Amino acid sequence: MKPPRILVVDDDDEMRRLLGGLLAPTCEVLDASNGIDALCLLQRERPRLMLLDLTMPDMDGFEVLSAALRLSPAVQVVMLTGDTDVNSAVVALNKGASAYVTKPFDPAYLREEVARLLAPRGRPGEAPWQVRDDG
Repeated sequence: MKPPRILVVDDDDEMRRLLGGLLAPTCEVLDASNGIDALCLLQRERPRLMLLDLTMPDMDGFEVLSAALRLSPAVQVVMLTGDTDVNSAVVALNKGASAYVTKPFDPAYLREEVARLLAPRGRPGEAPWQVRDDG
């Protein structure tokens, strides 16, 4: 079985490397440093899940989220942000984000959220897909 494809979108190079390293052992990780590149990759590569930074230049995460869901309504989107304002979380979830995770985040928690969102739905007896914690 092919590993799930995940798109990491963050203008911070180090954060993209960190997230890629966290998920690469069990996922195919694509990355983009801005909203335009992210939407192009989303349309071309059709990832199942996107980890999306909220605060980016040019297009913020809310704009990317709205455009992404128009292009690929089935994609799961996890908003990642240093913004701990509850209103931002409410807006993100109301706009269609599947989850909202604040930075700094617990790597185990993020892996659990990814596994939860990638788990098959509505297929009795099928084991959910999991992100292994190898270290």
